Amino acid sequence: MRFELKDYHRNVSNEELINDVLRVKMIYGKDTLTKAEYKVYGKYSCDTFLSRFGGWSNVLCACGLRVTKLQAAAAKAAHNYAHVTDEQLICDLLRVSKIIGEVSFSSTTYDEHGAWSRDTYSKRFGTWNRALKCAGLQPYKQCSSRKIDNAKILEEIERLWVKLGRQPTATDIRNGESIYSLNTFIRHFGGWRNALIAFTRYVSEKDEQDPVADEQDHPAVTEMPINPSLPESALIAQDVEIGDTQKHKTPREPNLRLRFKVLQRDQFRCCSCGASPAKDPGVELHVDHIFPWSKGGETVLGNLQTLCSKCNGGKSNLL
Repeated sequence: MRFELKDYHRNVSNEELINDVLRVKMIYGKDTLTKAEYKVYGKYSCDTFLSRFGGWSNVLCACGLRVTKLQAAAAKAAHNYAHVTDEQLICDLLRVSKIIGEVSFSSTTYDEHGAWSRDTYSKRFGTWNRALKCAGLQPYKQCSSRKIDNAKILEEIERLWVKLGRQPTATDIRNGESIYSLNTFIRHFGGWRNALIAFTRYVSEKDEQDPVADEQDHPAVTEMPINPSLPESALIAQDVEIGDTQKHKTPREPNLRLRFKVLQRDQFRCCSCGASPAKDPGVELHVDHIFPWSKGGETVLGNLQTLCSKCNGGKSNLL
């Protein structure tokens, strides 16, 4: 199993971008295309299109596709954001301050009540706290990212990957999907892409719970199927039994590396009902032992499967 990042398309031409939009448009068989639809089958990041063309409606025009009324309205709103004055931005900060009764608040809180986007403030003032200072408000104090352990940040990347069902982007972080700011990832790893590289390297390393890191590199080893028809002894420890219990070779809980391997192998979906957080944000995925731990099942890749909380609760320790 391999965990690889999408190609980094810094020098892609406008023609290549347009051709890829047209390719995805043919898949849907429509005369228009939304950003969300392009993300499913597209080869490039939507950020690349926005930086090149200035907006998704401009992308559609360049491709000769139809611009819907909703997309036209969004383009008009973006134009208005670009022409808003500093005074208007500051006045809106003060308005939100009065609504919530606080002299300091996060950009996420502002998004719930504000008239403009947080990106507008970042582009205009540089940082959120600088915008608050210009409005005569108090800086918003967050936990220092330097106190956050790198392991916690890797866990957050895993959470985002599972929730979205795809590789998370810097835009997802800016849009508030993460509990950490984009600057936190930058401070710890030197950049968002470096953080992704650190994560994929980590989950691709060999693991003491799963000594076979890549099946293709070890063809002699066969991975257990999700619903094995093998005898129970194939999934349990071969150590000497002590009473009614079995001595385990592996800890009960899979670590982050093994957990992510199982989730990605199962395409971030419940193996029983197919539920996915990408389609239903209320879905919580668990990594479950196929042959129960309580009956001697080991914490190895072949004996683990992805289940949603409902299916896992119903399964308990049944075979």
